[in-house]
Amino acid sequence: MKRLSKKNYEHNKQISLPEGLLNGQSLGAVSGMKYGRSTVSYSGCECIAVYNALLLHGTPVPFPDVVRYMERFRVLFGFWGTNFLALGWCLRHFGLRTKRYRFRRRIAAALVLYQPALMVYWTKHRFASSVHTVCVRLTDAETLEVFNAYNNCTGSIREALVNFLRKRLIFAYIPKAEQQ
Repeated sequence: MKRLSKKNYEHNKQISLPEGLLNGQSLGAVSGMKYGRSTVSYSGCECIAVYNALLLHGTPVPFPDVVRYMERFRVLFGFWGTNFLALGWCLRHFGLRTKRYRFRRRIAAALVLYQPALMVYWTKHRFASSVHTVCVRLTDAETLEVFNAYNNCTGSIREALVNFLRKRLIFAYIPKAEQQ
């Protein structure tokens, strides 16, 4: 497994990425990057979410380094992405301490203006569909800005907080108060 991770890292370092936040994991240079035996295009939403959260928090880390570290938590050789229970460890490894929330009311209360958070949700039916992870930030009391919302969306989207919380949320990882 370490050889595959090293091989992927060397491949990913050769790909130049645009400056700033990543959106649209199936578009552009990021789609050709490798993750386990899969690609970032298919299985890299957690890596992109962690990268975007670190960038928004002011502690940027090169994307290939994020992918390399997160490969240790991949599921089914990377075809099912990253184990979403390990996202807190990944963020903490890069210096961002978070708390995991499960309930919608607590998530809404814990969000702080302009602070990044990760949201993990089922795309369709619980336990019978894929999981998607996005980086979000609260832009005002009622609006979220969502990064990498869809595979083919080139920019962030804005969505009402109440509408986003209606999704089949699994967890939210929100920075702890002492860092804000």
